[in-house]
Amino acid sequence: MSVPISILDEASLRDVAARLGLPPWRGTQLHEAVWRPGVTALDGVRQLPPAARDALGAELRFTTVEVAAESEADGGATVKLLSGLDGGLTVETVAMETRASPRRARRATVCVSTQVGCAVGCPFCATGRAGLRRSCTAAEIVDQVRAASAALHRRGLGPVTHAVYMGMGEPLANYEATVESLRILGSEAGISPRRITVSTSGVVPAIHRLATEGLPVTLAISLHAADDELRDRLVPLNRAHPIDSLMAAGTAYAEATGRRLSLEWCLIGGVNDSEEQAAALRRLAHAARAHVNVIPMNVIDGSPWGPPPAAATRRFLAALRGVRATVRDTRGAATEAACGQLRATLETRRALLPDGSLGPPRPAATRSAR
Repeated sequence: MSVPISILDEASLRDVAARLGLPPWRGTQLHEAVWRPGVTALDGVRQLPPAARDALGAELRFTTVEVAAESEADGGATVKLLSGLDGGLTVETVAMETRASPRRARRATVCVSTQVGCAVGCPFCATGRAGLRRSCTAAEIVDQVRAASAALHRRGLGPVTHAVYMGMGEPLANYEATVESLRILGSEAGISPRRITVSTSGVVPAIHRLATEGLPVTLAISLHAADDELRDRLVPLNRAHPIDSLMAAGTAYAEATGRRLSLEWCLIGGVNDSEEQAAALRRLAHAARAHVNVIPMNVIDGSPWGPPPAAATRRFLAALRGVRATVRDTRGAATEAACGQLRATLETRRALLPDGSLGPPRPAATRSAR
C-alpha cells in the first residue's frame, strides 16, 4: 500500500529516493514540491523526469483527499471544499482569506475536519446529526490544508497562515492523528503552532495530555453554557467532564503552554443568551484569564434554534464587562460553511449506500426562507 507523501519529512523522502535507485536529492525536490500550492499531483512535479515520477508514484500517494466540489461565499474570500476519502466518505474544509488592514496583517485560515461526523451530539451543530462514521488519519487532516492552499492559489490568493481544528469532529477524540498532524503542519508546512487553534468540546484527560506535547497551540474550549444543567443539554460530553474539571484542565493547559485559553460560546436565542449566563461566563473567564469568543448561532436546517435578536446580543456582551471578548465574524453562511453548518456525509445531497460509499448526487432540497 502506498504511503501518504504528506506525513514524510525531507530525510524520509531522500531515503525513499535512494531505495528506488534515484539520487537522494530527488527526494528533496519532491519534498519542496509537496508544499507548493500550485502542485496538486505527482505529475505536476516537473523537476522530476517521468521515470522518477513513475517510480516514486508506485511507492507514494500524493494526496489522501480528492476535492469533489468547491463553493464560495463572501465574494470569493471564503471557499468550502467537499473532499472524498477512502471508503467513499467525505469531509468538508473551509478556507478563509482576510485581507490586510492598517491594524492587521493579511491572513488565510483553514478550518480542518478531524472526523467524518461527530459523536458528541451537540444539538445546535449540523455535523453530529449523522453520528460518527470514522476518524481522519493525520495525512487526511494535513492534506485538507494542502487542498485548501491550492484552492486559494487558484484564486490568486496568498499562502495559508493559520489553521483551526474547528471543522467536523472532536479533535481530541482523535488524539494521535490530531497531534501528528499538528507536528507536520508546524514543521513541514511551516505554520507556527502559535497560529494554530485546537477546539474541543471538553475531553479533559486529552487536554491534560496535550499540555505535555510541547506544542504551544491555542486551546479553545467549546463552552456554550456556564452551568452544568444547561451544558448537559447543549454539550452532552459535559456529563462525563463537568465544567469545574474542564475549566481546571483548560487553566492548567494555559499555564503549561503560555497560551491564553479561549472560551467559545455559540449564542443561541432564548437558550444561553441571558444576562445571567453572561455574568457566570464572565466569572469563569476572569478566573481562567481567558478570552471569550462569542459566535451567534448560524441557521441550520431543521433546528428550532437560531441567533438571538441584536438587542439580546448587545445585552449579553455588555454583561461580559471586564473580560476580553470578541464576536466572531460570520463567514461562509451563504455556502453553509459557517460554524456549526458543516455536515457529515451530505446525506441530503447524496445517498449513503450499504457498503459505506456515496451514491450519485441528488437534487438539493429547496431551503425554506427564514
